[in-house]
Amino acid sequence: MTDPDIDDTELEALEFDLATIEAAMDRVDSGDLEGAEAAMARLTDVGSDATAEKSE
Repeated sequence: MTDPDIDDTELEALEFDLATIEAAMDRVDSGDLEGAEAAMARLTDVGSDATAEKSE
């Protein structure tokens, strides 16, 4: 069963976000905090763009 309100583009974006979070977690585990922060900053940048689009 699928939710008709969620299209493939949204699912792909969620998958990308999850992969980015997992990569950031791996970097934290290996002690690369700067790399983890850089990965999470990409999520913040993309999220800000999506929020701006929704509010318009």
